[in-house]
Amino acid sequence: MKGPVCKKLPHPGNLFTPLTPANTITTEQFIRDIISLQPLMRRMAVQILHDDDLAADVVQETLTRLWHRRWRLDLTNNPQGFSMNALRNECIDTLRHQRSRNTLAADPDETADYQPSESEAVAKEERYQQLEQAIAALPEKHQRLIRMKYVEQRSSREIAQLTGLTEINVNTTMSRIYDTLRKQLDEKDDISEI
Repeated sequence: MKGPVCKKLPHPGNLFTPLTPANTITTEQFIRDIISLQPLMRRMAVQILHDDDLAADVVQETLTRLWHRRWRLDLTNNPQGFSMNALRNECIDTLRHQRSRNTLAADPDETADYQPSESEAVAKEERYQQLEQAIAALPEKHQRLIRMKYVEQRSSREIAQLTGLTEINVNTTMSRIYDTLRKQLDEKDDISEI
């Protein structure tokens, strides 16, 4: 009786070269679509991390990872959104790493920080999803203003310049958007309590 037959696999070439699909985005596309987001990514990272130097490091790390995995960008419908999501995840990982490092270095008596229960965490996540749904239900013009204010971190003055509205109109419209979102979220809370 003969031993097991092994199928010979093709040699992948250099073992240190990652195998990627042939339709990887080009360097020019990466610069145009992803590197151009660097100022926006920096503002978002600063908002999350509250530290300019750390934010710059996280943005650079995210861009490096995106470059090494650029074939994944070509597989998405929205490479810019994918990149911003990757940055957000990298910021969250950095905060978790800092928190765990601080917890290990701290005195055990000082580590009695409040930790939300699982039900509180689930409720917070549900509330976040409800907010996303409420924003998605807004007219495109209002969604654009929300995106400019909270994703792009633009001031009311910058939004006014970009949209052609006055700064007062931007603030009034944002106030109306907030009221609409509050009402929609309150209605969902009333329904969920029944």
